[in-house]
Amino acid sequence: MIEQPPSTHCPVRHWAGLAPTRIAIHAATPLSYRQLDERLNSLCQQLAQAGIHRGDHLAAVVRGALDDVLLAWACVRSGILFCPLNPAFPLARQGELAHQLAATAFWSADETPAGPWQSLRLDFNHALPATGQTLSWDPDGLNNMVLTSGSSGTPKAVVHRLANHLASARGSASLIPLDGDCGWLLSLPLFHVGGYAILFRVFLAGASLVLDDRSQPLKDRLERLPITHLSLVPTQLWRLLAQGFDPARTRLRELLLGGAAIPQPLVNRLTAMGFTPKSSYGLSEMGSQVCTGQPAAAGVVGLPLPGREVCIQQDEICVRGDTLFAGYFQAGELERPLDEEGWFHTRDKGHFNADGELVVEGRLDNLFISGGENIQPETIEQRLVDHGAVAQALVVPIPDEEWGQRPAAFIDWHGEPVPHAELAAWIRQALPGFMVPDRWLPWPDLGSSLKPSRTLLARSLHTGD
Repeated sequence: MIEQPPSTHCPVRHWAGLAPTRIAIHAATPLSYRQLDERLNSLCQQLAQAGIHRGDHLAAVVRGALDDVLLAWACVRSGILFCPLNPAFPLARQGELAHQLAATAFWSADETPAGPWQSLRLDFNHALPATGQTLSWDPDGLNNMVLTSGSSGTPKAVVHRLANHLASARGSASLIPLDGDCGWLLSLPLFHVGGYAILFRVFLAGASLVLDDRSQPLKDRLERLPITHLSLVPTQLWRLLAQGFDPARTRLRELLLGGAAIPQPLVNRLTAMGFTPKSSYGLSEMGSQVCTGQPAAAGVVGLPLPGREVCIQQDEICVRGDTLFAGYFQAGELERPLDEEGWFHTRDKGHFNADGELVVEGRLDNLFISGGENIQPETIEQRLVDHGAVAQALVVPIPDEEWGQRPAAFIDWHGEPVPHAELAAWIRQALPGFMVPDRWLPWPDLGSSLKPSRTLLARSLHTGD
């Protein structure tokens, strides 16, 4: 087994020397590591000629196309802070966020907003052969800014150092190994830390990045393309199984589930097919993965990966380690909100089980009180998705004159719906009666999004929308 490149060397240049013809990116026209290296050389030169240099901030409207990946890694090489933006944002909102990020330059495949930044025009097809076999970089340098969801206000700009992402990728590989025969599907967008982290995992290992093509069913792509590693949320997996997915007809080795309560019937169905998925817990401030394990029970996300530390303080999950972010970018400064011992308080509620694995119970911010009883909505959601008819569930509080607040549940059915009375009885088998929702509502239309906004749904019930 060939060792991974050192942290001070660009892995793409490393593999371009050792395995130049190996496929680095599976796209409409695949790119070998040598071809990828030459495209990056040209982009880095174009950025420099445009006056964009180390330490500058480049806002880019991206999802996960080839040009997006090339620009992201060219920024990594050049020491330019890559600041990805969601293409779903309207032009005016893109401009507001670019101002917040103090963008020096702005790139988009479409129109760019007006502002004090330089609007870039780049040739992504031009190649420039390398002049040397190694390319050094500074692991301690600032690397990127990822915006949090900002559902309850202005999104925070999470800043990472290059070393954070390298440590994240190496720790992930300790449990989910990659090699030159592997291909990881870029199923998460680059404006999400989970998508950005895939680049580092793949390129460090000399593996292949498989670009997503949502014009084709995922089942067909898994059967046709060299995808061995895949990250999904549970609802995507339900849809995949509905398409007739059989892991035996694919090259799939690892399936990483996260982002929502993991239904036990879903896990059981995959296990019966001879394939066991992994559950994962992560956050932007820790560069993606923190814990990974097998979803053996509700909320269990496994042990901390190398380079991460986890502790529980007053029911709150706290984290630190080599992957911990450099801080939030605010008004031109980095703010790193840690306690005296260097712990970052996640606002996630959790505990360790008897095997030392982390169990995530939900967001402390989501907890509400009903008649003096604390209700953690994620506890109800996990019980609901463990019912065979429920694909997804989301519970929010609604005002109540007698109890103060009561739970209401949005349900996404898997197959045929069942009477709400059956779900109520299902909840009572495992949870106190005060956790049975007072209202049952249909799953909202999310468009292309997979994750509903808890805040917006709760507000719609309060206002009667």
